[in-house]
Amino acid sequence: MRKAAFIKKLRFMPMIALLAGLFIFLCSCDGGIEELGTRPMISDTDREVQVVVLLGQSNAEGCSHIEYLSDTVGSEKAAIYNGDGFFGVKIAFYNPGGGNSSQGEYVNVKTGQGYNETLFGPEVGMAEGIFEANPTKPVYIIKYAYGGTALENQWRPSSSGKMGFLYKGAVLYVREQCKKLEDAGLYPYVKAICWMQGESDAAGSKYAEYEKLEKNFVSDLRKDLKYYAAPDKNIAFIDAGISDSYIWTNYLSVNAAKKKLADADADHYYIDTIAEGLKYDNEPYGSPDIAHYDSASEIKLGNLFADVLVKNVLDI
Repeated sequence: MRKAAFIKKLRFMPMIALLAGLFIFLCSCDGGIEELGTRPMISDTDREVQVVVLLGQSNAEGCSHIEYLSDTVGSEKAAIYNGDGFFGVKIAFYNPGGGNSSQGEYVNVKTGQGYNETLFGPEVGMAEGIFEANPTKPVYIIKYAYGGTALENQWRPSSSGKMGFLYKGAVLYVREQCKKLEDAGLYPYVKAICWMQGESDAAGSKYAEYEKLEKNFVSDLRKDLKYYAAPDKNIAFIDAGISDSYIWTNYLSVNAAKKKLADADADHYYIDTIAEGLKYDNEPYGSPDIAHYDSASEIKLGNLFADVLVKNVLDI
């Protein structure tokens, strides 16, 4: 009975989230994305800053509960995550589904930047790992995420057919936030895109198309954000696998597609979240939300993104 009830509840989650974004859909699907041309170079390298983009559905958006952190990571760590952030790392975030955002500003990374202010996403663990590596140039995270959405629909790039409203929304939001850095006298380079998505596709009927869709997605994002890319470098794509929760029926197919693309592209990195032991079956206590990572695992997801960034992408 509990399994059936959860599945029934899950079926309504994407609909609720998408109704909340209907206005965004209507406004952003008309027309393509303007090309920005070539950005003038600068000689003052002290103005350079590094940008990491975080995109995806609910496990990127953040549906892990702050209240359990004291139990799962300890009160000392929890106090840091709930505190004043990590020096040298800022975030601008917009989660349209829950309406939670940084109001167009860059703020300290902390808990409460998830679907709503009681939840958090991988940005916390990302900021922790980046801070500990002590990068030579400041790092800015730009997060745009929406739960219950699929690559074959809402995130669809134009080279795969009609552009999805979240694809266009993400590109425009990243550009807007990069422009804000420029207006502050900085010179941002988009170094990487971190992608935590695929659950909705694994539960849908078009899971077999994921490889082609994601290949086009990566290519289109690199093209549409090329204006802010570092000279003569691809924007790295860091691709987190999805969990083996039974509700993601075809998770093996989606994860295999992600890994295959990473194996074929030197700037595409795959994170095997199952092999890394990320858990989803303990929280909330007594009635686990098996669609979303438990609190300690959401922190670890961010740490795993940071590990790839530090070892392969960022100037450290």
